[in-house]
Amino acid sequence: MDAIFFDLDGTLWNAIPQMVDAYNEAMKDNGYHYSFDYETVKSYMGLTPEETALIAFKDVSLKEGLRLFRIMYERELVYLKKKPGILYPNVEEVLNTLSKKYPLYIVSNADKGYIEAFLEGTKLDKYFKSHLAAGDTGLEKWQNIKLLKEKENIDRVVYVGDTKKDKIESNKANVLFIHASYGFGVIDDEKYRINSILELPKMIESLLKI
Repeated sequence: MDAIFFDLDGTLWNAIPQMVDAYNEAMKDNGYHYSFDYETVKSYMGLTPEETALIAFKDVSLKEGLRLFRIMYERELVYLKKKPGILYPNVEEVLNTLSKKYPLYIVSNADKGYIEAFLEGTKLDKYFKSHLAAGDTGLEKWQNIKLLKEKENIDRVVYVGDTKKDKIESNKANVLFIHASYGFGVIDDEKYRINSILELPKMIESLLKI
């Protein structure tokens, strides 16, 4: 069985504006001096909660940074369920097309509950067979890709992501990678890339014939 695994942020949607509002509101309401803007939060995309905490809260310990991150994250989940991020153009159309031929999954470095908030907010759960986040397992993305691949008895995986880290993790998991160049990351030397998600079905067909 062949399957398609998707990254989330920068691949299926952009929720950074909602994250910025949620983070700043949470910090202000709890009396902390930290504040965030779009470019700062964008730099966190693709990182695990631990990696984000280390960057966002450099002046405190990792333990304290994670505590502060959890405060922001809980507010973020509430935001996203009521005010979802913006799907990239034609995402649902392409998911509908692909889901008729391949099982679709999401594997993200997000914390526990984030993928669920995405699915609830966008009503796209009907297109995905399952999902796995770093916050669910505590594992790195390449490990979660392999874990889900083995659990679902999948022979070949094509992973669609937007960052260089996504490519590195896909290589570690020994799966095919397609760069969503319309997202947040830049990969200059990527052989397989799409400039719009509308290009994905044709690219998938081409790769899986190899």
